[in-house]
Amino acid sequence: MSSARLGTFDAEKWWRPADLATLPAISRAGSDDAVATMDELLAGFCSPDDRLITRRPMAGAVRDGLAAAGITFEHVAVDGPHEPFERNVSRDLVTGYDVEPYAVLPATAHLSDSLPDTAVVAQVNSKTWSNALAADLDLPGTGTVVRSVAELSEVVSRHRSAVVKDPYGVSGRAALVVESPGVLRAIERTLTRQGKRIELVVQEKYDVRRDFSAHVRISPDGTWHHRGIQVMTNRGLRHMGSSPATSDFVEFLADRGYHDVVASVAEALAQAGYHGPAGVDSMMLRDGTLVPLLEINARHSLGLLSLVLNERAATHGLAAHFTQLELNVPAGGGIADLCGALTRYTGGEREGVLVLNGSTLTAPGGRVYFALISQHPDALRQHLLDAVAAAGMSVRGVAHAA
Repeated sequence: MSSARLGTFDAEKWWRPADLATLPAISRAGSDDAVATMDELLAGFCSPDDRLITRRPMAGAVRDGLAAAGITFEHVAVDGPHEPFERNVSRDLVTGYDVEPYAVLPATAHLSDSLPDTAVVAQVNSKTWSNALAADLDLPGTGTVVRSVAELSEVVSRHRSAVVKDPYGVSGRAALVVESPGVLRAIERTLTRQGKRIELVVQEKYDVRRDFSAHVRISPDGTWHHRGIQVMTNRGLRHMGSSPATSDFVEFLADRGYHDVVASVAEALAQAGYHGPAGVDSMMLRDGTLVPLLEINARHSLGLLSLVLNERAATHGLAAHFTQLELNVPAGGGIADLCGALTRYTGGEREGVLVLNGSTLTAPGGRVYFALISQHPDALRQHLLDAVAAAGMSVRGVAHAA
């Protein structure tokens, strides 16, 4: 059956209980706008008979590049006054399709009777739930859940450097590194001032050698299958890109019992009543410690998108390396200029850059995601940076961010 694909990427915002206190905000200019238009990334999951529903129209340059790479779909743009976006989508638009949301939200429930219960989805996506599961499995790297300012201060004091996480934070948002008394005092003041219920996860700030994730698909009957492993590139606590794991690394993890942990996570999710895609975030530390369960994303993810794109590329003996750039854009510039300057991927054995989104890219700038289709992507990284310059744009921050 063909799928209708849609969804809000800041799903955690809509799972988060309203009575929870929040950590001090970390301002990122334009981040809300960037997240709002990430739904067009779901094109990467599409088959030709699928329907992609986004909140904004897609640029011809983006669709043409996807089509040249063999990614085609029916597209419908639905804008509206409501947030999250799913509230603007009528059931008629998805009738006859298997509904595949990026994440299951309360606002998604009216679109299909076959989705998992939204309360279950919210529960298993909480870092509190995944931390409890890691503790039950007696895994290394388990954090501590704190429910008061006093508890927070006491637990943080046990660590030379700690990470304090909101249970519904994502990709470094609502997670703060505490390495000084001043940062801790700022958090304490913010929490006290709000007078709300406190629930935070405190973990040691690990010395990480490699971040990676495992991806599974859980069926409604509770059976599941393993999709694969992606190695992640992170900057601080923020996800920046993904690449396929080497066979040697996959074998190394198997020898360390990692696949058994993934199986336990999948079974726990199924027992809780969840079905659909799920990712397990994991780490290998510099001292050799394997932290197999850091967090669970019971939804689609950028790592899963990278994996699917790699499966497409692998049929031609290539690999997909998922990456992003924050760009400064001159007045009048846009995604068509960048696409025009790139050697784009057109399928087959030819290497190239696949532009995955960016339809709304305009001055003064924004974020664009790419797949570098090659077994050896370094030359393509430089080509991408050269194309950015040729389009009259520049990279925000460090030039080697690709």
